[in-house]
Amino acid sequence: MNAAAPLLLDLDSFLARAEERGTPLDARAADAVLGLLALSRARRRTGLPEPTEELAEELLHTLLPLYVSAAADELPGFVAVLIALADHTHEAGRLNAKRRAKLVARVHELAEGFVQAMTSPRRVTWPRLYGNLLRADGVDAADARAVRDWVAAFAARPYADRHTAHGFALHRGDGPLGEAAYVEALCAERSRQARLLLAGRLEAEALAEQVRPRPGESPLIRDAPAGEPDDELEAWYDEQAGILADRWTAAGLDALLRGPYAHLAPGGGVPAPLLTLAGAMAEQHLEMYGDDFAPMPPAPLPATPEEQAARLRAVPLPRLLEQAAVEPEGADERTRELALAAGFLVPAHDGALSAGPSAETWREGGPAELTGLALNVLGALLAQLAEEEETAEDFAGEHLLTLYLLCERSGMTQSVARLAAQEDMWFVPPERENTPDGTVPATGDYELPDLRALSEILGIPGLTEADREGLRSPAARLVCLMDRLAALGVTERTGDALSLTPLGSSLLRDALLLGLGGEAADVFPSWAQMLAWDAERLVTAARYWPKPVARRTLGGWLALQGPGGWTALFGALAAGGPLEEGARRRALLGVLDGMAVPGEALHALLADRVLGGWAEHTLHALGHPPVTSAVPLSARAVYLVDELEAIRLAASLDHRMTAGPDQEEPELFADLHAGFDKAAADWPGGGPALLTALARADPYTSAFLAQQLSQHPDRTTAEQARRAWRTFRTSSTARSPHTTKPAKRAGGKRKRR
Repeated sequence: MNAAAPLLLDLDSFLARAEERGTPLDARAADAVLGLLALSRARRRTGLPEPTEELAEELLHTLLPLYVSAAADELPGFVAVLIALADHTHEAGRLNAKRRAKLVARVHELAEGFVQAMTSPRRVTWPRLYGNLLRADGVDAADARAVRDWVAAFAARPYADRHTAHGFALHRGDGPLGEAAYVEALCAERSRQARLLLAGRLEAEALAEQVRPRPGESPLIRDAPAGEPDDELEAWYDEQAGILADRWTAAGLDALLRGPYAHLAPGGGVPAPLLTLAGAMAEQHLEMYGDDFAPMPPAPLPATPEEQAARLRAVPLPRLLEQAAVEPEGADERTRELALAAGFLVPAHDGALSAGPSAETWREGGPAELTGLALNVLGALLAQLAEEEETAEDFAGEHLLTLYLLCERSGMTQSVARLAAQEDMWFVPPERENTPDGTVPATGDYELPDLRALSEILGIPGLTEADREGLRSPAARLVCLMDRLAALGVTERTGDALSLTPLGSSLLRDALLLGLGGEAADVFPSWAQMLAWDAERLVTAARYWPKPVARRTLGGWLALQGPGGWTALFGALAAGGPLEEGARRRALLGVLDGMAVPGEALHALLADRVLGGWAEHTLHALGHPPVTSAVPLSARAVYLVDELEAIRLAASLDHRMTAGPDQEEPELFADLHAGFDKAAADWPGGGPALLTALARADPYTSAFLAQQLSQHPDRTTAEQARRAWRTFRTSSTARSPHTTKPAKRAGGKRKRR
């Protein structure tokens, strides 16, 4: 075996010694273990690499799963080689008995993870995969002719058979439909990185031997060149990496998968757009919500995989890319670039373009394969749009952020003008309903709404024609972006009305779930998943959703639960927590339809120490005033905390929207002053007692009321407010880290024209 190897290791003597001891070793396993350890810069003072615990872990959990094909029953042979090598190192005097025992124990500990890594579909490379498949078919992997015949026969098998043989089909229930395509893309990327890593280790070892050889160690790399041009050196080390890859997988396989059968191992050039998209989507979610996998709101999705496939086949962009694969010279430059990035076209060594693997997937693929194809096209399209002049991004990932924010709106229709203003960093009141302008023409070039309608949509009074003109360019860029995405069926727009399609929500859902991995099973739930939640899970998620989305989702959940659902929901809404947790939960009361709450549920809620005041107020609004003595004073304090805080926030927002640029907020808003005095007039003990009750009801929310009320003209009330504010600022509550979900990113600076 040594004669054909690019590594100078005395493998035969090592195998012969094992044979003499009556513990024969598998030659191919020994070749791989010794070679990979040597390329990991293991010391070789005994003539063979000397294992350590760290090197053993890297070998078993990283390197062997990158480079070696092996059936499950062959895996113990690799562990046996490593233990035999530890024994050899001990016998040579380079490892004492205690360290040898510790190393062997560690190898046995690592063995279980080694088996998992070697058998996981997410850990294969193309050479490993095909090496495993041909061995399973009984092919002699050392016979290059037999390997070539098997590969040729495999290539002739139907598309569906080949994909089934790969073992990537992993879709389960509500999981991402594109999971198989994602695992295939991981295989392609691991293959690419493995080849680069192996060639790099060969070159690094050869360079180290030439520049600073280690005492007592003979050369490892056979006939390593020196002083050649960089491209020649790169080609030589790449060739040597191919020789090693064949020894550890199957003879001649490397040349086949990089030559006439390259279509069987796609993705060797750059990372698949699908991987980039999934990673970016996950990064965006973690930036927004932290690492607690907070769920996004459910959105309308295609009902079945077959419906999703039908929607994909009905959109124009994949058909355009398929045509480019048939006639590359007939496609425009933009289409050819996209077809290359998405795998519909591949370049030959002579520069000619031919149909790539995505063209076959489009023709032959089922729902899962088409979904993976669409994710690749979407990732490639976003990258292209980020660079083109009409849609160039102001910062990396800007377009994905736009799509992510549309996901948060759960497929609900948005106003182009409003979204463009938000992207241009205008300060747009966040609580305002996002209703598109119906007067914008449905066809032709997009036109912003007139000034009156624009002010209404944005919630910004007094806009001028100059303001409208300043929004024209951001709106045009957004429309161009959305209309290009509409060609893939991701978005749809009519005039000023814009939304994600069910197909778009499904593709972005897949990208997010794939990027976050198995721990985030319901981070973007389907409606069926959401309807199966209990009330606590629903409220925990919905407290951060936009109000129109929360209204629709809670309404759907309650409709399924029946009357008993109200009791469970109220229990979850009444739950408190650190900092603003309780207030966020109670804010969902504002999205409920009071008319729909059963009267008996409201009357039963009157005695609740948290929500009794809200129930009392709702019954008054419905014309059914309750027996007021049933409501605890603490519940009325909770209701007043929320009511006064709403007044404060509204006054602050009104000031921001109408005041001059240098005009600071008043120390005490007039509306808050009036609202507090009105409540204090009916509260036992007046203003100071009310402040105490508010602080007990919700220390976090009441603290910001107290800060303003410290300027109250009544000295007793003002002093009580200052005391409450000081108490909050020095309390553990104020100083503790935020134990609930972090606030969402503001999105950068805001401007108002």
